[in-house]
Amino acid sequence: MAEERGPGAEPVVLFASRWWPAVLVPLGLLTLIVVLSLRGGFASLIAPLGMTAATVVSAWRHRDGALLADDIGLLVRHRGTVTRSYRWSEIHQAGIARPGFGRLALAVYPNGGRWDVPGPNNAVLVGQVWLWRQPESAGRKRVEAVLRAHGVQIVEPLP
Repeated sequence: MAEERGPGAEPVVLFASRWWPAVLVPLGLLTLIVVLSLRGGFASLIAPLGMTAATVVSAWRHRDGALLADDIGLLVRHRGTVTRSYRWSEIHQAGIARPGFGRLALAVYPNGGRWDVPGPNNAVLVGQVWLWRQPESAGRKRVEAVLRAHGVQIVEPLP
């Protein structure tokens, strides 16, 4: 797949954050807490209100995250900055993982010796994005095709 694009081509987006789970779900919780606080005692809801407000702010700041792939390796876009994560030659295995509620990442098993950290048996979560549901089968196949094109073995990471 990468070979078909030619040298110097734009990176392929493996998966990207969706704005609605990143912002609207915590915002809905914040609205619910405000409504409940108006009906009852406000003092008992200060801590949940603060935590939910912090979640909304954090989600808004991380809404544009994405995991990209080019001919050299994986790229992570986080808050407008694109950084190189792993080169294809450093990756032994990879698979799609769900690290938390509404999150998606690529679990990368890098090459390494027995005592290296992370080693070949430890996954590193790369490119965590806000994605409410599992990627559709076409998206999953696209990610797996990019990984296979670069000689990476596909695995199902542990939950």
